[in-house]
Amino acid sequence: MNLVREFILFLSCVFLILSCREKSSLLEPVRFAKPWEGIYSVSPEYTYQLVNDAGEYLYLLNKTAWAFFAAENPQAVLDHVRKHGANVIRVCLEGSPYPDYLHYDLWPWGGTRDDPDYSTFNVPYWKEVEARIAMAGEAGIGLDIVLYFTLVPGMKDLQMQKKYCDEIFHRLAKYSNILTWEIMNEEISNEEFQDSIAAYVKQNDPFGHLIISSDGTTEDALWPHKDWMSLALVHTCTGNQPAYDLEHWYLNIARNTRQYGKPAFNNESGREKRHKNDDPVFRRKQGWIFANSGCFWTWHSWDGCEGINDSTYFADGWQYVRPMKDYYESLPFWKLEPNYTICRFSNDKDLVYNILATPNREVSVIYTALRQTGALADANQAYIRLRNGAYGIRFINPSDMSVIDTMQLASRGLRSETEITIPSFRDDLIIEILLKTSEVKTLIEGTQ
Repeated sequence: MNLVREFILFLSCVFLILSCREKSSLLEPVRFAKPWEGIYSVSPEYTYQLVNDAGEYLYLLNKTAWAFFAAENPQAVLDHVRKHGANVIRVCLEGSPYPDYLHYDLWPWGGTRDDPDYSTFNVPYWKEVEARIAMAGEAGIGLDIVLYFTLVPGMKDLQMQKKYCDEIFHRLAKYSNILTWEIMNEEISNEEFQDSIAAYVKQNDPFGHLIISSDGTTEDALWPHKDWMSLALVHTCTGNQPAYDLEHWYLNIARNTRQYGKPAFNNESGREKRHKNDDPVFRRKQGWIFANSGCFWTWHSWDGCEGINDSTYFADGWQYVRPMKDYYESLPFWKLEPNYTICRFSNDKDLVYNILATPNREVSVIYTALRQTGALADANQAYIRLRNGAYGIRFINPSDMSVIDTMQLASRGLRSETEITIPSFRDDLIIEILLKTSEVKTLIEGTQ
C-alpha cells in the first residue's frame, strides 16, 4: 500500500514538474538573431519608435507577402525579401488572396470555407505556419500577421473568434519575430467587433505584441485615438497620377499620420500596374518623403501578391529600397523628429522638402525632390538655422547614395541663418548636416 502511495506521489511530482516546465516555456519567447532577439513594443521614451526588451530600436521596412504561409517555396520568398532589404513581411493567417490566380485558401479552422467547423482547427496548417514563422526568424525577417483577410466576422461571432485568438496565443505568440497582429486588412465595417477582439488580444496575449488594423487608401491614419491601435496606420495605394502630388498628397498624408504620438506606418503603398505606381523614380520619392517625415514605409508589389511564386520578378524601383533603410540605420534614427525651421530654399517653387533632426540639431537630414521625374534643379541657395558650432555637410544622391559634394559650415547661432549653395541635382537630394564642435547657444533676437 505504501509503495502504491509513493508511486502516486512520484507521478504527481513528475506531473507538477512537467506542468511547470510547460507553463514556463510558454512564457519564454522563441528568440532569433538581431533584429529579432526580443519582442518589440512602443518606446516609452521615443514614442514614435519601436524598441525590444534588449533595448534595440527597429527601423521598420515592410514588404508584402500575402500568401507566405502557402507559397510554393517559402525560402525563395524570404531570399527575395532580403534582397529588397525589408525586415518585415505582411502576411495573412486567414484568407484566399488572389483566388483566381493563386488558388490558395488559408483556412485555420476545421472543415472548409464553404463548410466550416469552427470547433476544431486545421492542425497541419498551423504546424506549417509555425515552421514558416521560424524560417523567417532565422532569415532575419519579422511578420505583420493579418488575422482576417477574407472572412469578415461580426459581434455574433465574438466568442467563437476568441477561441481562434487563443490558438494564436498558444501556437504563435511566443515567436519574437512577430511584430504585429493586424486584425483586418482594409475592412472597417465591423468596428465594434474589432474593438472587442482587439481588447481580448491586448488582455490575453502573453507576450504583448503590437496590435493594428487597416482601412483602404485614405489621407489620414485609421482610428489613431483607439488605445488598442499601437501604431498610427495608413494606406496609399496610389501612383503618380496628377491627383497624387508629392507635396499635396504624399507629404501631407505622411505629416497627418505622424501627428498622433505613435509610431507612424504606411503598411501598403501603391504597387505597379494595379495602382499605376509605375514610375520607379517617383516611387523612390514617395518612400523618402514618408521616411523623412518620420514614418515607416512598405514596398508593395506584384511579387508579394499574385506573383509570390515568381522569384525572378523585380519591379523597377526595388533597387532604391534597401539604400534608404541602410541610410537611416546609420543614424540615431530613433532620436529624429520633424523640424520645419532648420532649412528654407531661396527658390522652392518646384521643390518638395521635409526635415528630420535631433532636438539639439546635432544631426539634421533634409530631403528635397522635384515633382517631375528627370527634372533638373540648378544651383540654389539654402538658408540653414542651427545652434552655434561647426558642422559638416554632405550632399547625397538618393538613387545610389553617392556623395555629390561636401562642405563645412560655421553657424553663428539660432538668431541668424547661414546661406549655403546647393549643388545642381536631378530628381532628388539628401542634405545631411552633422555637428562637429559646438559652442554656447545664442538665442533668437527678442528673447531674454
